[in-house]
Amino acid sequence: MELRELISFYHVARLRSVSKAARALELGQPTVTTHLRKLEDEFAITLFDRIKRPIQLTSEGVTLLELVTPVVTSVDALKTQMNYAEQRGSFVVGAYPDLVTHHLPIGIQMFRKDYPDVRIRLLARSYNPLIQLVRSGEIDLAFCSSPPADDASLEFQELFNYNTVLLTPPGHELVHRQPIKLEDLAAWPLILTAPESLLRQRVEQAFKERGLGFEVVLALDDTESMKRYVEIGMGVAIGSDFTLRQEDHHRFGVVSLGHLFPGSVIGVCTLKGKFAGQAVKNFVEMMSGQMRGYHAELELWVEESKAEARLAEVGSRED
Repeated sequence: MELRELISFYHVARLRSVSKAARALELGQPTVTTHLRKLEDEFAITLFDRIKRPIQLTSEGVTLLELVTPVVTSVDALKTQMNYAEQRGSFVVGAYPDLVTHHLPIGIQMFRKDYPDVRIRLLARSYNPLIQLVRSGEIDLAFCSSPPADDASLEFQELFNYNTVLLTPPGHELVHRQPIKLEDLAAWPLILTAPESLLRQRVEQAFKERGLGFEVVLALDDTESMKRYVEIGMGVAIGSDFTLRQEDHHRFGVVSLGHLFPGSVIGVCTLKGKFAGQAVKNFVEMMSGQMRGYHAELELWVEESKAEARLAEVGSRED
């Protein structure tokens, strides 16, 4: 005897119809009939008088209905409570500041529309703090780059790849240098991400391995602030291509630095074995669908930057 067989019997008895019960349960009519046959075979009884219309319970059927009603109604109540829990709850999400600015708002807006009673607390942090917060269990998940390969306590689901880029004022001389060398970058004041960021660590390691000195004039957590200081001529910035926006096309020169600094991935980082409620699972599924497969049109950016640099050079010669 299985619970689903009792549930089918209960609904047939209540509705006095196999076909109506099948529709209510979203099952095929033969499936419901099979459930009834199995119960009758197991108990060696007849549950329904199928000659009369609508079908009628036999005395044995009446007895079984009295016994199973509390069971089935309790199951229905449990399902209702579980569905209610799915619509409520709270959790904490961590992400890079640039992801918070560029990639999360649309997905969070969609999620809040579908789950208005679920509370989300959002923390914008760099790579190292995010990994530590996930590892300690203080946040439920993080949108960030992959955790250290030797950290078996964390799980990671990849969403999209990204690459490193140089942002300069339009027409900057570095846009003409292809490929750019580390020595070229070291000659200019640099605007970099925060020391705790993965990109900052990779940039510093590359300069250290080549024995090159460099000047960091500004370190910021988010690329939007870095862009502002590139615009006013404070230096050139090393950032990630997933921070590029459509309106930036004519604000900056953009050069790929993939040959100097390895690309990376953005994904969902969680603590292995940590309980994730249904609200968290729903959020991860929705955000993953929103972000997975993102690809910056970096080649187009670079070509436009070169074209604008050439125009600027021609203009300066004519002057």
